[in-house]
Amino acid sequence: MNRNTTNEVVRISTVKGKPGPYWPTEGWHTTTPEAQGMDSDQLADTIDIFRDRHVHSMVIIRNGYLVAEAYNADNEADKPQDTRSVTKGITSVLTGIALSEQKLKSVDQRLSEFFPELAKVPLKYEIAIKHLLYMTSGVEWPDEYGQSSQEMMYSANWVQTILDKPAANKPGTRFNYSNGDAHLMSAVLHKATGESLFDYAKKRLFTPLGITRTNWNHDPQGYSIGSWALALTARDMVKIGLLYMKEGEWDGQQIIPKRWIQETLTKRIIHNYKNGEQGGYGYYWWLKTISRGRFDGDTKKYEMFYAAGSGGRRIFVVPELKLIVAMTAHSSDVDMPEQLLQSVVRSIRSAHPLPENTDACERLHQAVLTFKAIN
Repeated sequence: MNRNTTNEVVRISTVKGKPGPYWPTEGWHTTTPEAQGMDSDQLADTIDIFRDRHVHSMVIIRNGYLVAEAYNADNEADKPQDTRSVTKGITSVLTGIALSEQKLKSVDQRLSEFFPELAKVPLKYEIAIKHLLYMTSGVEWPDEYGQSSQEMMYSANWVQTILDKPAANKPGTRFNYSNGDAHLMSAVLHKATGESLFDYAKKRLFTPLGITRTNWNHDPQGYSIGSWALALTARDMVKIGLLYMKEGEWDGQQIIPKRWIQETLTKRIIHNYKNGEQGGYGYYWWLKTISRGRFDGDTKKYEMFYAAGSGGRRIFVVPELKLIVAMTAHSSDVDMPEQLLQSVVRSIRSAHPLPENTDACERLHQAVLTFKAIN
């Protein structure tokens, strides 16, 4: 897509109110932010503030409509980007689909059914699929500086490298964020479905959603990398968010069982953050609250969930606000993505359309142009 086409997204139609219902399989419908109860000036502020914070792209959806998007000089609306560990969220989606097709029996199914050599190994024989999904396998995975992931990446057999790691804890007793657990989940799905996670995703998930510009790297044995390496456009990232917001339904088809969405978003691990807030972890999706900050005295907190990748890759979903935000970035500031989301949340003024604001829309357009000039 050329630059003019990308920039035209914010010179959107003057539709007032909400157009008729649709599914964005063939592409997102656009409206002004005001048509969806949002303030273009605040969105322009958001884009201006974060253009120097190593953000590569952002796409903002409300009520199922694209209200704003911005890309830096190296990215476009139709360019797939490395999502890093957002990949894990998609691995979780595909696990739910495999369960619905009875390719897997249940999340209590033992890992040893797929890797019989574990059947007599102390502690490891107890590992079930669910332990991989919320990262409590107990398999040792010291990775503060990426050492275990690097060891896996440079080995001749990634899965065997993970399986050879010692059992440090009884499965289900201790959370340890592990790229190894997520990659083992990919290997399990490959064995259960008879095809790579990427091929399975293309048939069961990507094609129904109209996701065609994508790539997913694999290990030396042909297993799609379950923990990272999926590339999606930012516009397709928000499609995944919409699918979750719609409880797994897409254009009359139940892509993911509603029950699996609920299972995925059940808080299984509690996280206490340094700012005093509490969040959690489900099946490769994070759960937390977001507020508008100190804005007009509104202190209400909204439940949200998100898939997260290093550097600032995110798919944020705030169901009560009917808001989805996807972003890509390469930043060491772990607080930056949530700060960007909070700035977007502050732009929401109403559940109903606002009066159109031509000057504010023009300012938003200029903010996108300026963001585009950033490398």
